[in-house]
Amino acid sequence: MIRRAMLVGALVVAGLTATAIPAQAIPVGPSMVVWAYFSDSSKTQLVGQVWSAGCGPAGSWGTTSGYRTIYFTAC
Repeated sequence: MIRRAMLVGALVVAGLTATAIPAQAIPVGPSMVVWAYFSDSSKTQLVGQVWSAGCGPAGSWGTTSGYRTIYFTAC
């Protein structure tokens, strides 16, 4: 019984550490926020972007709907 509990505990810890994604810190100081849009959930085909006015004028290009990812870029 104790062996089984230890095995389950080890598997849980291994599963949690294997699937952890490192945090991405927001840059200190002026930064630009970029929203990238992709055609599908695998996010391999970039179809458009929108960016904030943090480093210059705001803008966009392409299709701005679909699967989205956000990036923070230091100026």
